Amino acid sequence: MSEGKVLFVDSSQENHFPEIFPQLPIAKSDRAIWTGISVEYHRQPPFETPQYAIASYQIGINLGQSFQLERKIDRRWETSQVLPGAIGLCPFNLSHEMRWHTEMNLLSLNLDREFLVRSALELFNTEEVELLWPMAFQDPLIQQIGLALKAEAQSDGGGSRLYAETMANALAVHLLRHYSTQGTRNFECKGGMCQHKLRWVQDYINDYLERQFSLDELAALAQLSPYHFSRAFKQSTGLSPHQYVIQQRVERAKQLLLQGKMSLSEIAIACGFTHQSHLNRHFKRLTGVTPKTLLKS
Repeated sequence: MSEGKVLFVDSSQENHFPEIFPQLPIAKSDRAIWTGISVEYHRQPPFETPQYAIASYQIGINLGQSFQLERKIDRRWETSQVLPGAIGLCPFNLSHEMRWHTEMNLLSLNLDREFLVRSALELFNTEEVELLWPMAFQDPLIQQIGLALKAEAQSDGGGSRLYAETMANALAVHLLRHYSTQGTRNFECKGGMCQHKLRWVQDYINDYLERQFSLDELAALAQLSPYHFSRAFKQSTGLSPHQYVIQQRVERAKQLLLQGKMSLSEIAIACGFTHQSHLNRHFKRLTGVTPKTLLKS
């Protein structure tokens, strides 16, 4: 598609899929039953979309393997590794395009603007709200809402309208509180990181301790720059992000050691250490004893 030519897409129309993706969705909600929100489950091959703007708030949830996603907004490309369960927000009526190089399994939630505006009036007494559009972050609540709506859409009878609208309202409130310009102002914290963001980061670290984290990845989860994230995290916990990860890995290793079901080398890998000597070094530094000494005591 030529530069500057934008495809405007109405997600409420049944035939909008071929305009954006090469293949139709595997499953989708019944638009004759649901109002305010729709669900689509996609399995799309490697592809580059045209420039498009969609007339809804679109939330994507990765239900497949990790893949690399590139997205262009305001003439700038950004690249992110999309982990399983990761979420991305697409801007409302703003031109963007995307490309990916491996198969993508995506659950897409399309939220009507009226739901967001109605919730904004109740929360902030204003209709003037703007959602942010981070990509590849983790949010357990959004993921749970998405999976619940997918299951409801695939149930006999196409799913309950009341249930879908209840979930749509819950989603709108959550987006406004945590991913809108108005909501993030209300949650500003001085001298450290807001408790809800700190909890997200800590839960994410503990859920994926076996992985190797990047500072950019954790900072994006907290919606902060890497510099501000590092400072805020240390102010809140007394530890740098790296120190905190090592501490949690040692604590997890201690729990697994006491269970006695895994070898030291298996525990090292399960806790995110590169090898057994790596575990031994940090374990002794933080606990004062080696793993074997702990087992003998």
